[in-house]
Amino acid sequence: MKRFYQPTRIITGVGCFDQLGESARCYGERALLVCGGRAMRRSGTLDRAQTLLGGAGIVVVIYDRVRGEPTLDIVEEGIALARAKGCQVIIGLGGGSAMDVAKAIAGLLPLPGRVRDYHHGRKIESPGLPFIAIPTTAGTGAEVTKNAVLTDPARGIKASIRDDTWFARVALVDPELTLLLPPSVTASTGGDALCQAIEAYVSIGAMPVTDALAMEAIRLLGRSLVRAFQDGQDIEARSGALYGSLLAGMALANARLGGVHGMAHPLGYRYHIPHGTICGLLLPYVMQYNLAYASEKYARVAALLGVDTRDMTEEEAARKSVDAVEGILDALAIPRRLAPLGVVADDFEAIIAESLPSGSLKHNPRPLGAEDVRQLLAEAL
Repeated sequence: MKRFYQPTRIITGVGCFDQLGESARCYGERALLVCGGRAMRRSGTLDRAQTLLGGAGIVVVIYDRVRGEPTLDIVEEGIALARAKGCQVIIGLGGGSAMDVAKAIAGLLPLPGRVRDYHHGRKIESPGLPFIAIPTTAGTGAEVTKNAVLTDPARGIKASIRDDTWFARVALVDPELTLLLPPSVTASTGGDALCQAIEAYVSIGAMPVTDALAMEAIRLLGRSLVRAFQDGQDIEARSGALYGSLLAGMALANARLGGVHGMAHPLGYRYHIPHGTICGLLLPYVMQYNLAYASEKYARVAALLGVDTRDMTEEEAARKSVDAVEGILDALAIPRRLAPLGVVADDFEAIIAESLPSGSLKHNPRPLGAEDVRQLLAEAL
């Protein structure tokens, strides 16, 4: 039996960001706005958000401390600020890190204990504050997922806190907010989105609903990512990439992911590699490993990515899916090897130990044990 759950009210379309004030006003009069410290200010998006919220009569408290991979302390500070200011709704504006921090602040603010307790496995026993998500990158799909990925430097662990009550109440998915992304960020976040779409599609947790979402995500990302990378002002390409990321997020929230994401967290944390870069790099290796276990679906992936598979056997078409993905990643300038990013074989044992408990690894279509992970790391090195 499989279960699909998606309670978020999703608003899409160029200019839908203008609905922020109206959307937030439904949940309170004081909002904590969580974002990064630079990009949102430089683009004018933060000023626009404050204007929209102020126009709706909402007092805005800015929390712009999100930098890179969010830590437990960043969430703890945000909770303290939101409590002190009496915030009633939390808004995440930015990429996956900003939305994850906002999600965790909203989810944990009413609860006793520390953020670390819940990162260690303490049960979430009651709903949090309302949370509104506004993605400005086409990557993580965090606007429609129930988990927040956080890092605990004291333990050297990057892992999720998740709960069904942590879905955003509203997601404003406006392609216009992605127009100013630099090519490097477009590539990295795009690598993550494509990986998530494919991994959710072949996951052992997949079901008819997630298959439909993942297939359309793969199709949209396949035809949009490279164009958005080459011309950031191409609003059609930006829309396709953002909506592909959205659909992939809905799929993974229910089907889960696979081997790439099981290994990506320890690699990204240990070597400070952008999450989307490591996901894109590892994706062809894991696809190749999985081919015999999901050949029918990989054959469809090839067709969705524009390969003419009509005269091919299923196995031939499945192999072509790896070639098609490699072509997209090369066009996005995603690295193909781990060694130039600082990864060394001496660290494999620690990476394997940190990968094996991952729920993503357990949802891979082909079982992955310690020796399998070691072999994949060696191939990618």
